This record gives sequence, C-alpha cells and structure tokens, in this order.
Amino acid sequence: MSLVELERSLQELSHGDEALKTVQAFAQGLSRNERVQLFNASGALVCFPIHYEAAVAQGVIADTEDEFVLLQGDVIRTDAAYLLGERLVGRSYAIANSTCDLVPGRREYALLLPLHPILRTEPSAKAQLGELLSFRSNRRMYLPPLPGDSPDVVGNAIVFDGVVGARMEDAILAERVASLSLVGWRIFGSHLRGVLTRAGESEATLRRAFTKSS
Repeated sequence: MSLVELERSLQELSHGDEALKTVQAFAQGLSRNERVQLFNASGALVCFPIHYEAAVAQGVIADTEDEFVLLQGDVIRTDAAYLLGERLVGRSYAIANSTCDLVPGRREYALLLPLHPILRTEPSAKAQLGELLSFRSNRRMYLPPLPGDSPDVVGNAIVFDGVVGARMEDAILAERVASLSLVGWRIFGSHLRGVLTRAGESEATLRRAFTKSS
C-alpha cells in the first residue's frame, strides 16, 4: 500500500478506531528504516505552509472560497498560547480547529496541540521514535524535524493530551512553520477522532437505551 492508497482508505472512515488501525497496519508493514525514510521524506507528512493566494493562482480553489490564513493541522510558533491561565513561550503547536472555523471572524479562540521535540541526546529518543513511527499511540502523532528546529531534533510529537488555548487573532499572527500534507492531514484527523469522538459499541448501546427512555 502506498501513501496515496492509505489516504484514500482513511477518507471514508469517521467515528470509531478504524482510521487509526488502518494507519497502524500500514506502518507495521514497513521496517523501521523504511518508516523513517518514508515519513521523513519531503512532502510526506508536512509541506511548506499553504497560502490562499497561491492556491487561487494555481486554480486549486476558486477565488470565491473563504480566504483562509491558517489550515487545520498547521504547525505554528507563538508565545501567545495559554494553559490554565499560564502563558507558554518558545513552543510550537498544531492547530486542532477545522479549517472553516479558522477563517478570520468565525471564532474567538484557537485550540492548539503542543509539539514535543525529540532530541537525539535523550536516552529514550530511539524508543520514542519507534513508538511514534508505528503510530501505536493515540496520544501522540509523529512529525519529522521541522524548519527552524534545532539540529539535535530528530523528530516531533503532536501531543493530543494537553489542549492549549490562544486568541484567534494571535494565532493568525503566529509564525506558520508548515502545513500538513494530504495524508498527514488524514492521519491527524484519525488521531483527533480517536481522542475526541471514539465511539465504543457499549457507549452506543448506553446512549441508545437512554434516548429511547427519554
């Protein structure tokens, strides 16, 4: 299976853990070195920031489409993010909001997922990369080293277990580091669904019973 075929298989999946299982099965079919080479390749998971003007000029979208400044999954750097009232500085984040909610004026706040850089000097670096590149965890997602990262960074993890907030006006003014590729965006979406809307059969039974009784 190629990355293109993986993306096609993910686009039809919504609730449940089918999407993440598909990603895991794809990764398990590769050796560790193959995973590193594939997911670190240029344009595999991330690309240069995608701009509205360029998309219109290339005919990718019509000029009647909403003018975006940010896309879901974009990696940004900002010192204007807050966690429980505490300002965080020197950090990078992936944007969790859907792209339609990132159009200026639509929402007051942006939801940001912190990025954790993995340093080659960390004793657990190899183990962390092994876990991330197999996509076994639904709490973290692998991204390759990004523009502006320290030379010691061998990979990044989007952390889904710690949502941070920022005013939308500050997020829009943040430094855009990268956009997700199409398959990167599909994998990102599968993690978001796993964290936010994973639906077990027992929960469906529970809700169905109380819906009938109400």
